[in-house]
Amino acid sequence: MKTKLTKITILALAVMLLFASCSNPLSKTPDTQGETASQTDTQPASEPETETTEPEKPAYTVADNLIALTFDDGPGTDSSKKILRVLSENDAHATFFMVGYNIDEYPDAVREAFDMGNEIANHTKGHKYLSKSSPETIHEEVGYVNDRVEEITGKRPTLLRAPGGNIGNSAAETGMPLIQWNIDTNDWRHKDKAGSSRTQEQRTAELNAIVDHVMTNVSPGCIILMHEIYDFSADVCEILIPKLAQAGYKMVTVSEMFEAYGIELKAGEVYRCAQSQSAAASNTIKVEPGNYVVSTASSSLNLRQDSSSNAAVLTEIPKGAAITVTESVEGWAKTSYGGYTGWVSTKYITPAQTTPAYTPAATASETYAQ
Repeated sequence: MKTKLTKITILALAVMLLFASCSNPLSKTPDTQGETASQTDTQPASEPETETTEPEKPAYTVADNLIALTFDDGPGTDSSKKILRVLSENDAHATFFMVGYNIDEYPDAVREAFDMGNEIANHTKGHKYLSKSSPETIHEEVGYVNDRVEEITGKRPTLLRAPGGNIGNSAAETGMPLIQWNIDTNDWRHKDKAGSSRTQEQRTAELNAIVDHVMTNVSPGCIILMHEIYDFSADVCEILIPKLAQAGYKMVTVSEMFEAYGIELKAGEVYRCAQSQSAAASNTIKVEPGNYVVSTASSSLNLRQDSSSNAAVLTEIPKGAAITVTESVEGWAKTSYGGYTGWVSTKYITPAQTTPAYTPAATASETYAQ
């Protein structure tokens, strides 16, 4: 009997130990979550795949005969609509330097110009001369327009034009690249005035005179200055823009043109012409033999005896003169002019324009004094 009880007791103890073992969390088989965590700790994570993307190429190249039409003082009403229509009809874009008081009055015109692919730029809040303004005023004038344009279009302006081109010593205070021009149409001088005795024939002659002035002086890389708020200026555009397109020029925004020329627009710097500034960016440009135009900022370019800035000057070549380069070394090109053969700096010559020469459609009469 005693032996039988002992066996029962041992069996009971064995069962208890078995249950105890099953209920012990330390002996429990890890669950699925535990296995996943363990595997994560012991297996290195695979490296994410990295995409190799080509850098974006400029939308245009120098070979596209690029020029930039720029319009100040807008937006306006009817004149703005006419300019935008003519641009659209000719697959052209422009840069509009807008003032704060007109932005506030015509926000829809700002949005329309932007939505059509044009560049909206800064012309200050109140059209104040920057050279006569304090740093605080400059910051307010510039910042206001940047803020308003961003509110309307979602894109903050990156370029500034000083009213009247009057910069003085204020460039650094603006915090933006400053865009000047190298062809001034002086369209504002011919705007329509109430009570003017100018005849329609005289007005037409003045329109044609401005068109002829631009077509005679334009070349790739040029920045052309006009105004957005005058009916006269819009009428100039109806004649000029189709002629520029027919002559082989591609009208793009200022930013697009400088990008094509490989020029970074920097805050506090002044820009007037993409082509001349591209050439002047390096003293070591080696050009190919061919036809070029003297594009120095001064009235003439020195033709020197040899390829050195200290060499004797043989003669001076007028700005705009056509020359033929026969050979070159870094920074210097060999050419002949006025019976002399010598060397000129490659900084101040640009390829001859590949567009057809312009022949004025009509002889303009003397400008009518208003």
